[in-house]
Amino acid sequence: METGEGTGGDCWALVPLKMPGTGKRRLAPVLDAAGRAHLVRSLFAQVLGALRSTPEIGHIAVVTPDPAFLPAGVLGLTDSAQDINETIARAAQQISARGGRRLLVLPADLPCVEPAEISALITASLPGGFAIAPDRRECGTNALCFTLPANFRFQFGADSFAKHLAEAAALGRKAAVVRQPGLAFDVDEPEDLARLRRLTGNRFALECATGT
Repeated sequence: METGEGTGGDCWALVPLKMPGTGKRRLAPVLDAAGRAHLVRSLFAQVLGALRSTPEIGHIAVVTPDPAFLPAGVLGLTDSAQDINETIARAAQQISARGGRRLLVLPADLPCVEPAEISALITASLPGGFAIAPDRRECGTNALCFTLPANFRFQFGADSFAKHLAEAAALGRKAAVVRQPGLAFDVDEPEDLARLRRLTGNRFALECATGT
């Protein structure tokens, strides 16, 4: 957990991750606590696998309250901040202090993300130093890639897509917008879980129901 090794590229990946027992509470009407915890672990494993297969990714870091459960080869970063933007900002500073020059911030709940989509986002960030992938509703931000040090305020939360674009413009950074189906689809609401069931042939739903 000290190396954060990826596939050998020069881009760092940062995945913010809540503890499995506390995440995805908006799914409570359709999944019990055990099912939600298993879903969090399954989604994280999918994202981690995609990152490890992305050639541009050289290091993977996960910021989480308890990094003890993380797999080998992943750098665990702890942070006690309650605000997600403060947490990401501190993690970005730590990665910059380790020599990181480019950082991809990717959430842990993208069940369909593919390595080629991650590569496309990283490539898009090269000219202007900033690329963003919106969610499928074009309200939230599902991925950011930028040069370090960041020198801007993260805006994750309500309407973060527009806020991140405005922040980049205020700093004179030309933002490349990358729209890819796997990057755009995250699982937050019951309707997202229903869509996931349709897309994956109910695989995730069955896993969460049985705990396998």
